[in-house]
Amino acid sequence: MEEFIQENDRISQRLNELYKFIDSPSFNKIINKLTDYAEILTIGKLSGIVNYNYRLNSEQTSEIVDFLLEINALSKIHNLAFKGTKDLEDEFISNIFSDVTAPNNISSFISIRNLIENRLTHQIQQYNINMGKSNTTLAMPLNELRGHAKTYRDMSQSKLSISTKAQHGIIAASLHDAYVTLISKSDWWNDRTYMKFFFNEDDPLKKRTLILSPRERIGITDINANLQHIIQQFADLKLSKTIEEENREPKDSEFERVSSTQHEPKGYIDKMLMTPFGKQYGHKIDALISKIFSNNKADFHESADEIAGAVRDLYEKFEMNPLMFESSAQSGSVVNILNHLLLEDISLRVFAEKYIYPGRKESFAKFYTENQKKQVEDFIFQICGAYFEEQFKPLFAFIKSGELKKFACAYIIKRIYLKYGENLSRFGYYLVRAIARAGGIREQ
Repeated sequence: MEEFIQENDRISQRLNELYKFIDSPSFNKIINKLTDYAEILTIGKLSGIVNYNYRLNSEQTSEIVDFLLEINALSKIHNLAFKGTKDLEDEFISNIFSDVTAPNNISSFISIRNLIENRLTHQIQQYNINMGKSNTTLAMPLNELRGHAKTYRDMSQSKLSISTKAQHGIIAASLHDAYVTLISKSDWWNDRTYMKFFFNEDDPLKKRTLILSPRERIGITDINANLQHIIQQFADLKLSKTIEEENREPKDSEFERVSSTQHEPKGYIDKMLMTPFGKQYGHKIDALISKIFSNNKADFHESADEIAGAVRDLYEKFEMNPLMFESSAQSGSVVNILNHLLLEDISLRVFAEKYIYPGRKESFAKFYTENQKKQVEDFIFQICGAYFEEQFKPLFAFIKSGELKKFACAYIIKRIYLKYGENLSRFGYYLVRAIARAGGIREQ
């Protein structure tokens, strides 16, 4: 219990430090970008994901990466550096997946496991060769890897040149720590594939600990639960900071307070608001946009399975009749689906795999042809267009002419980008493009 409190206090302290230069929506954006990431990340790629809007310096970017490693959202693996002065170079694996209850249904999870297993197949040979063992297929004993990890740390601190034995021990140890995180079994040391690569000692005190870190191994289910708790903590922190700032403000006269608030939202001043159209419809449009993009998952009662079922049902109807969205018969289902999808930042392929074709036994890459991809994308544009028409029905009850509708769509797109552009999910961009199509605006 005391250990949990200390851990929670440490996380709270780190979040307070991060809050100085990153807010909770930006942190959520980073998490969304790392969810179901199917490749091993170089430090350059990872920095680009973390510093996606180019507002952070290298030190701030490193702080966020270190935090993601601390909470196990990322695993660090080592590789031999072929150029430069460093002995080893760092690479990273995302441990964030959209469906931790059945990760084997996610192609990105399978891809990452295969990548690590391929590296381990190569590394077990390199390790045994460097250790002078005659049999290059022998499983690597964990007690040896722990010894190499200690040697590597000692040599790093004394700035001595590091032996190739210690280097290959560290590479194998980092692959071990990343691999066991992805094994769903609680007794991962009994996993058949794991036993091909590693020989786990019987010491119960060491069995459950990682090699490069003294911490106990936790799986992706626990990582996901911890991450959701941290995201909520970050959101709560923003609220508490806002309340603190409001309480610190001097209690001036009503006139002075009103006068000051008129000058606060400099980032949202838009000349279009001052046009006759903006004066007449601007407030209504902003209210409708806010209703769409201010949602969070707690606002909705449907489960992920219910939404997935609704998507599949709608897609089957779409396959039989691509013009079905021209009527408003499916509007209720469309609104429920898009409300959820706008909160997810997943690729078109992950959407198809997760919502439309779950549980396929054949290779998804083989099944998911360009024609299939185009059909799924057409479906998304259709539901986004139907969603737009339904949500903005109160506005277009008054706007009838084609030219005015085109102007209204351009106005809506600009207001969306101005207010929510940095935090738009992938489906947010699909919605914007659907609005452009609805207004007959040429996509750039």
